[in-house]
Amino acid sequence: MYTNMFQKHLSQGDMEGVVKQIAYIGEKKDITQFAFLIELLKSTDNAILRNTIAIALSDIGDDRAVEPLIEVITDSKTSGSRGTLLYALENLNYIVHIENIIPFIGDSSLEVSAQSFMLLEQMMDKLSDLQNLRCQQIIEMQISHNQSKLLEVALDMLKKWRYQV
Repeated sequence: MYTNMFQKHLSQGDMEGVVKQIAYIGEKKDITQFAFLIELLKSTDNAILRNTIAIALSDIGDDRAVEPLIEVITDSKTSGSRGTLLYALENLNYIVHIENIIPFIGDSSLEVSAQSFMLLEQMMDKLSDLQNLRCQQIIEMQISHNQSKLLEVALDMLKKWRYQV
C-alpha cells in the first residue's frame, strides 16, 4: 500500500509527501512497514528524511530499530545531524549499545552532546558494573582530548553511581 505511494512521491521529487507518509506510519505504529523504513533509513543521504524515519521507528517502538539506528548514528555521513537520531533511541532498549552512545557526550553540537548525556542518565540504574567501568574509560579517554564540561559531569555521575549501588 505505502510502497506505491512512496514510489509516486519519490519519482515526482515530492519529499514532503514522503515525509508525511513516514510520519503517518509512525503515528499509526504500523509495524508492517518496519523493514522498508529500516532499509530507507540506512540508504538515504537526506537528513530530513532520515530524521523522520528515526522518529517513526521510535513511535513504532520496536527494539529491532536500535541496531540500525546505532549504525546510522555512528556513520560518518551523519556527522552534523545526529541529534534526532539519538533522540529516537529514548523509547527503545538501547542499553547494550550505551558504549557507542557515550562518545557523543563530547560532541561539539549541544543537541548531540545533551541528548547523549540524557540517554546515559536514563540508563544509569540499569548499567552493569562492567558497562559502568567501560563508560568511565571511554569518557576519560575523551576528556584527554576534549575539555567538555558535560563529559566531566558524566564521568562524575558514573563514579558516584558505583558507590551508591
